[in-house]
Amino acid sequence: MIKSILGVSLLLISSCSTFKKEIVKCPPITSPKGSQEIIAKSENAISTYMGLRDVTFTCYSNRADIDMTVFVNIRSIRNNIKDDDYVPIIISLVSIDKENKEYDRDQFSYSQFLLNNNKTIDRKTKMNVDVPFNGKVYIGLKQN
Repeated sequence: MIKSILGVSLLLISSCSTFKKEIVKCPPITSPKGSQEIIAKSENAISTYMGLRDVTFTCYSNRADIDMTVFVNIRSIRNNIKDDDYVPIIISLVSIDKENKEYDRDQFSYSQFLLNNNKTIDRKTKMNVDVPFNGKVYIGLKQN
């Protein structure tokens, strides 16, 4: 009985190495013109700069396509810092195939909180998208 349990345990432990993800080269990632930086209106109607900063990504092969994980920092800069405020935005991460058809999308809609007495505010967000081999990826911001 103990030999059976040990045998099954060793089999499970040795098979864990087959679940290791293979890191692959990431497909090109770009922002459509005018979507990497925007001037958005806050809820108090104040113009606020919003921009993509420090975009990092890792890609893994899952045989059918590429799993892409993206960490993106959204930076807000405003001149009027005396009040708390919010800026509603949408971040989109979209993959396309070689025929330029949408393959997958990860979209995140939220209100960026702007704390009073802070001119610059950063928020890091994790996003994921499946990308076909020979595909491309686009990332961008827009006012919600």
